[in-house]
Amino acid sequence: MTSMLPPTRDLPPGRQARIRAEVERAVAGRRRRLLFPILAGATAVAAVVVSVLTLQPAPPPAPAVHITSPPPATPTSASTGFGVPQEEVEAVETGCMKSTGLQGKAKLHQLLDEQTRWALLYTEKEVLLCSIGAGGKDYRAGFGKRAVQLLPGHFSVESGSATAGGMHLGPAYAGAPGYREAAGRIDSKVARVTVTADGDTVDAKIANGTYALRIYYPPSWTIPEGVPDPVVRAYDAAGTLLGTSSDLLNACFFDPATGEVVYGDQRKPRDQCQPASPWK
Repeated sequence: MTSMLPPTRDLPPGRQARIRAEVERAVAGRRRRLLFPILAGATAVAAVVVSVLTLQPAPPPAPAVHITSPPPATPTSASTGFGVPQEEVEAVETGCMKSTGLQGKAKLHQLLDEQTRWALLYTEKEVLLCSIGAGGKDYRAGFGKRAVQLLPGHFSVESGSATAGGMHLGPAYAGAPGYREAAGRIDSKVARVTVTADGDTVDAKIANGTYALRIYYPPSWTIPEGVPDPVVRAYDAAGTLLGTSSDLLNACFFDPATGEVVYGDQRKPRDQCQPASPWK
């Protein structure tokens, strides 16, 4: 046994080229085996990053809240314009109309609750002044025929009556006040209506194209004799006088469509009368 290296010998022809080719193939195969794990590792890292971006935990859900819808709005009593429910308006219209014995339907224009309770209503042809709950009766209406679609100028006078107080009308009216009453219709120019009676001037209530007023007196009051009749006056918004009830006593008005005299002295010829104007 010797430690000497064998002597150097030349390789056979072509052997060196074959050895070189084998070495290169071995190196290339190793590189491919190393490349595949590197790519696989990179893909895994990318997948982890994507999962971090897309699978982050969602914020905790908000606690459930029970939501209820608000109850439907109900009409208020003021929705009728009279301060009472619609059912009561209909009861007044029906009861007052029924008390007259007339056929048809009346429309409420004013409902007043003062020392007495009463209403002003109109049909297509009549005016109704109706006491409510007086003398033990639910409804008691007086009525008069009028050309209610037309006005004699800026306003009309439908009532200018007076009622004695208390026992003068019978035991059922004991303690009831006496009163003077005025009511009528107005056009759009009228902003104020006053009634002067027994030395006093009082403003009427204006609503729905009408005016209405009762001037009250003690239960012992009786209708005085020999005193001037009440005077109704109508004014515009600037305070200008548009007319008085005294003016209407001496005037007449005709229906422009038919020529018929509908207010005032019907014996007067048409050429001495004025055309009536539409109401509303």
